[in-house]
Amino acid sequence: MQLANKISPLRTCRFVGAIVGSLLIAACSESPSEQITFNMSWLPQGSMSGVIVAIDQGFYEDVGLDVEAVRGFGGIRTANEIDQRMFDFGYVDALAVILNRNNGGRTRLIGGINERWPAGLCYVTERHQLTEPRDLVGLTVGGGQNSPIQVIVPLWLERNGIEADSVELLQLAPSIIAGSLVEGTIDAGECWLGNSVAVFQSRAAEAGLTIDLLEYGNFNFDVYGNGVITSEQLLEESPDVARRFLEATYRGYDWVRENPEEAAEIVTQHYPVLDLDITLQQVHEIIDLMTGPAGLGWLDDEKVARTMNFLMAAYDVEDTMTVDEIYTTEFLPSSSAPSED
Repeated sequence: MQLANKISPLRTCRFVGAIVGSLLIAACSESPSEQITFNMSWLPQGSMSGVIVAIDQGFYEDVGLDVEAVRGFGGIRTANEIDQRMFDFGYVDALAVILNRNNGGRTRLIGGINERWPAGLCYVTERHQLTEPRDLVGLTVGGGQNSPIQVIVPLWLERNGIEADSVELLQLAPSIIAGSLVEGTIDAGECWLGNSVAVFQSRAAEAGLTIDLLEYGNFNFDVYGNGVITSEQLLEESPDVARRFLEATYRGYDWVRENPEEAAEIVTQHYPVLDLDITLQQVHEIIDLMTGPAGLGWLDDEKVARTMNFLMAAYDVEDTMTVDEIYTTEFLPSSSAPSED
């Protein structure tokens, strides 16, 4: 079943009354908006609720933007497509930006969403109790063929004092990871909060099993997850578009934080093939992921540097980039700035 690739904003008709002499003139008009494309990096889900809500509630329209949300095919591809100006903005992590720039691209993170890396390893509690990385020794772990797990997990294991080859990593099609885990052909499988964790748990529950998550971020992996990226070209040519896009986007995520049930309903109304319970769990997970010491969207230099250092080491990227090349807070709304207290 194919998901819709586009959601159209609900148009509002604004009436303006003007008294000219004894006449009241009412006009219904719609001012032209700039067309903007946003690449969701994957299928629509709870992690994208802030953008979908901002479209639905007219937050982008309020700042003169007509935003189209489009499905993506992974963060690395999304970053490259944005660099080529196929899309204006996208939901991408620092890894995709680093790899894009390492290959001559000019993308940049302009705001955060996930205060921590949202991935980890899902496992069936009836078979294993994985409380720390050492519990993975001797087990088989499945992840997508092109997933960061194939490169990040070996370094993550080593930084936790575990030999990388003591854990078997399998490359699987993403669509069969959940089934492989439930069936027991793998001991743990790559999964993501705000995305596949809820799907894994729902699939396991049908088989009378329980899924839990061993998060990378709890063990020597204090890095940022996804945020909003765009191209340097857009920032140079249309800086005000970036500011307006972020203002409406974070207004959407703030609305989601205050109204999670309504947000899940909005997402599933636009994408009826989605399951409401799974979407609601994803929404709650993204709310937790974007809760941190900084204001919504803001990124800390030291944590960005840690993120860069780990990812560059994992991918053997030459350490020539600066923090300022990877991200900027210049275009974030001042209302979301972290408190100085």
